[in-house]
Amino acid sequence: MAVIFSKLLRRTDINSSKLVVPTGALRRHFRWILGGRHYMDLPVMDWVGGLWNFRLWIRPNGPYEKPVFTVDWAPFVKEKGLREGDELIVSANQDGDGGFQYKILVQRRQHSFTLCGEPIVTDVNEMAPYTVPNHPYELNLFS
Repeated sequence: MAVIFSKLLRRTDINSSKLVVPTGALRRHFRWILGGRHYMDLPVMDWVGGLWNFRLWIRPNGPYEKPVFTVDWAPFVKEKGLREGDELIVSANQDGDGGFQYKILVQRRQHSFTLCGEPIVTDVNEMAPYTVPNHPYELNLFS
């Protein structure tokens, strides 16, 4: 599985209906797949096997293409509880027919904890909402 791009999510990525895709990923991987079109739908599998249909869109005119993922991006952010500072990793594996299978992972950095001077990274992919039993305010962790 080759990493296409990774990105630390910004507030605009979380609060918007689109994710700004690094331009380098467009040049290295997506341009030849687009084949002259200005958008295409990419089925992307998350870490639990859920399928998301992100639309890769670039500006059809002008000097700056500004690639973005749209369509399922906002529901993905909401369902996965993504936050500013989470690291998004998009990777691809070429299948036997010459096409690609895309996967998406997220890692969350816990800035308040370090080990030997390095930040501890929490794998958001393994986190599930957890309710503290018998708590009077139904305290939910990891949600």
